[in-house]
Amino acid sequence: MTVLGAIFMKGNRATEEELWKFLNALGYHAGRRHLIFGDPGRLISKDFVQQKYLTYRQVPDSDPPRYEFLWGPRAHAETSKMKVLEFVAKSTGTVPSAFPDLYEEALPRAVCSLSFGREQSGS
Repeated sequence: MTVLGAIFMKGNRATEEELWKFLNALGYHAGRRHLIFGDPGRLISKDFVQQKYLTYRQVPDSDPPRYEFLWGPRAHAETSKMKVLEFVAKSTGTVPSAFPDLYEEALPRAVCSLSFGREQSGS
């Protein structure tokens, strides 16, 4: 959720540099073993990409080549921007609406999900 939140807050894409700057501030460093996650570099760049939680691609028209992370298809299928925003808000001691632009972006899918759920339940 932390990585998905960072990507969402960076405009739905985060360069390697942006993501690692964020993660380093939280105490996660590529190549430095973490007690719970092992090597965060491998976890993010290899495992999460292979599991399709993240997409890793070259930034278009970058020379020299730069790379970025986006939400992968599995992240889109298994969570929502609103759930990630709720996690980010809780982590920072606030509420999702404290991030008005992100909240507005996350809201349409959340509203559609609620409407779809009512139709299915016969309400």
